[in-house]
Amino acid sequence: MNTILSAFNSSAIMLGIAALVSSIAPQANAQELGPFRTQTIELEAGWNAVYLSIEPTQSDPDVLFEGTPIEIAATYFRPSTSMQFIDKPNDVLADRSAWSVWYAPERDDAVLSDLYSIQAHRSYLVYTEADYTWELYGTPFFDRTLWQPNGFSLVGFNIDLGEQPTVANFFSGADAHQPLNIYQMQGGKWLLLNQPESTLMQPGVAYWTESDGASDFSGPLHVDFDSSASGGIVFTPDSSFQDVVLKNTSLFPQELSLTLEAGETGEIPVAYVIRALNTGDAPIENLTVQFPDSLSIGPLEPGASFALTLKVDQSAVTEPLMATTLRIASDAGQLVDVPLLSIRRDLLND
Repeated sequence: MNTILSAFNSSAIMLGIAALVSSIAPQANAQELGPFRTQTIELEAGWNAVYLSIEPTQSDPDVLFEGTPIEIAATYFRPSTSMQFIDKPNDVLADRSAWSVWYAPERDDAVLSDLYSIQAHRSYLVYTEADYTWELYGTPFFDRTLWQPNGFSLVGFNIDLGEQPTVANFFSGADAHQPLNIYQMQGGKWLLLNQPESTLMQPGVAYWTESDGASDFSGPLHVDFDSSASGGIVFTPDSSFQDVVLKNTSLFPQELSLTLEAGETGEIPVAYVIRALNTGDAPIENLTVQFPDSLSIGPLEPGASFALTLKVDQSAVTEPLMATTLRIASDAGQLVDVPLLSIRRDLLND
């Protein structure tokens, strides 16, 4: 890490966490900072609809799927027109204007491949020759669901396996998706979910879901921060404070649990700020509290928001680049990962 670019500017933030790291230390890779996780997806022989909640460390499908029975992967990249529901994946893939598809190199149709990267927070149709447990290795990333107005979108969500909500409860506050018109793949075919009140949301599963008009729904908990477009929050000596706003968009109260997960160079020294009453001249003062093993927030009432101010103790930062994930778990069944990146250019070797 002894070579750096001449400047760090705000435009790098819009390029995302990976580009930001390379702008500070070109030979450093954001994927090397962690923290790392494994997402396990159970595939059945034939067609499957899956959702990736982590960014794979290996995104090239030729390498990622090598040695597996997976032969086809496809994602819907061009929602410029209303995508009408189609019963079978083979029929969908015939529309080459809307889909990007990868075919295994040994297949005769491999020359038609035009999908070159497998990414986090995307949904894919995957065809496998046999039942297969797909263990995807990668890093957390933040993004929001992209919807096609007045049509169907292939979407998935980061669901807590220990707090699986029903489909109806998960979408309870999403006006653009009422009444629910959701299809789940079963046996290689798309079937309408006709009992959303008793059907549980599944992690790692993608659904064809209709939106009546525009939608910004990404789950019952809406998370917002200034640099959300970059996929995470960046802390520097000149920017030690960052706000994260948590909003309950569902019809039910939510209890939240927030934890930190250290990356490869250790855990960023994160604290949070609270406002406290004071009997002195200043009746209200800001107190900095070290982030605990688990921070509980709630109950957060329907429609209510909570602003959490995070602070990094720059004097305790020991590495030029450090990564930590803020994991927000809601008892509404949603998980939200927010990568935190600490940059101390003054600690880089010349």
